[in-house]
Amino acid sequence: MNVHSDKRRKELGAYYTPDGLSQVLADWAIRSSENQVLEPSFGGCGFLEASVGRLKALKARNPVANLYGADVDPEAFKYLSRKLGNLSSIEGKFLLKDFLAVKAEDFNCNNFDVALGNPPYVSYHNMGQAQRASCFEIFNTSSVPKKFPGRHASLWAFFVLHALSFLREEARAAWVLPSSLLHADYAREVTETYKKHFKTIQIIKLNQRLFQASGADELSVILLADGFSKNEISENYTQYSVAKNIDELKLSIEGFSFDETRNSSGSNYKHSIISKRAFYEYKKMEASSRTKLMGQVSDVLIGMVTGKNNSFVIDKNTSIDHCLEDGDLRPVVSKFSDMFGLVHTKKRHEKLVENGARALLVCPADITVRGSRVRQYLAMISRDDRVKNKTFKKRRFWFYPDDERYPDAFLSYMTDKGPKLIVNSAKVNCTNSIHRVFFHDIYRNYNRRGIATSMLSSYTQLSAELSGRSYGSGVLKLEPSAAKNVSLFFSKNCIDSLAEISAKIDRMLIIGKYEEARRLVDEAICESEGLSIDTFDAFFVAVNKLRNDRYEGLNRIFEFSE
Repeated sequence: MNVHSDKRRKELGAYYTPDGLSQVLADWAIRSSENQVLEPSFGGCGFLEASVGRLKALKARNPVANLYGADVDPEAFKYLSRKLGNLSSIEGKFLLKDFLAVKAEDFNCNNFDVALGNPPYVSYHNMGQAQRASCFEIFNTSSVPKKFPGRHASLWAFFVLHALSFLREEARAAWVLPSSLLHADYAREVTETYKKHFKTIQIIKLNQRLFQASGADELSVILLADGFSKNEISENYTQYSVAKNIDELKLSIEGFSFDETRNSSGSNYKHSIISKRAFYEYKKMEASSRTKLMGQVSDVLIGMVTGKNNSFVIDKNTSIDHCLEDGDLRPVVSKFSDMFGLVHTKKRHEKLVENGARALLVCPADITVRGSRVRQYLAMISRDDRVKNKTFKKRRFWFYPDDERYPDAFLSYMTDKGPKLIVNSAKVNCTNSIHRVFFHDIYRNYNRRGIATSMLSSYTQLSAELSGRSYGSGVLKLEPSAAKNVSLFFSKNCIDSLAEISAKIDRMLIIGKYEEARRLVDEAICESEGLSIDTFDAFFVAVNKLRNDRYEGLNRIFEFSE
């Protein structure tokens, strides 16, 4: 159900929840026929309707009398009368108002046993000025202490925090939230606040893509919080898990029992997917002297920002068509997939150019010569575009995009399976779709091909899966901050041993023997470090479970064996 245009739906952040999911959450959240229920953004009234069903099952005399809500969209009130019947009065019960501007005294009931719903997904950037002001106001006047989640927070974060001011002691909250709850920095403030005010929290990643019919591959996360206290509590138990679909979610909630070994002070649901053994062995190796984080041995930075790739990053035919001279061009890598193997050499880059890849950077030292070919070419960028381009303004010469920071290696930013590190023997630059790695001086004598080989191990691939973020499309993204937390075997002896097989690994990667290469790397590390290959096999199983999880709901499965 979605009566709004795509534009209006985006403005409202309205993605209506399937009835089955609304009922599962209402059944959990509402425990008594006397419970007073708040839905702060009732939209299509799915949660209100589910609440009526639950209250009827609990023998409530007049279930609708227990319901309260708010919504900024007039269309929501059409659903209200259609689904709940002709209400004699909605004053003090259902408010045509932005929930962030609602105060407890606006309702006839100002202490609720339950808050539940699917709050709007609107970025802070897309909020109006009045709504932004409301975001600040709720933190200045709130009866429940909470930390401002920041200017990058989505509207849903403010909704679920504001709802705390309406709850009575021992209340429950049940929310359908976007996957950003699991990885966004601002979401950490939300979960930390909830941990301070609820005794028990379940955070369940739902792999069923609920909103594909509305054109969104967004994953959903269910947050169930029980045992509310207006004052901060001393002890909280939080557990993360994954459910394949709504039916599995229902069974998980009904059969929930707290597992102390899964209690997490962090915010990584992925720990619940892999075996306890794999996680234990991984943490043990991560803490050992054998391994180091990428951030300990290198600086990981985004690639060069040209400001207009379509004009500055070109292929050979474009350079020929515009008669551009070699002196006005430089080699550049614009797509990680253009490279292959463990090392990018000058010869391999020349082959890229010959094969038609966009591997040339327009970067003239001077464009003052009237009538020059490069001046004519760059004149296709209008003066108005040049003035408006923020990146151009940051450069001394707008037409000179090369920042001349040539990395020691390239690291993939977005990847289907796992990340790769490719040594930059060609000494060329790359665009910002690729990360640049600069090794610290103290590790300059370490064999770089050996380091790139170490990146392929099951251990490091598991580290990347745990550190990176997955979005709707299922790909793994490693922002520089996440890449710095990727761990790899880095003892000098191990790197030297891996360097000895790097040429063979390079050839295997070129012909697509990725799994064979990974196995060989694992065996070499185990032999060098005196470790059991069984442990690395457990890592490999864990890696594939996490990769499969990224693609759940998209009909994409990686094969692996236990």
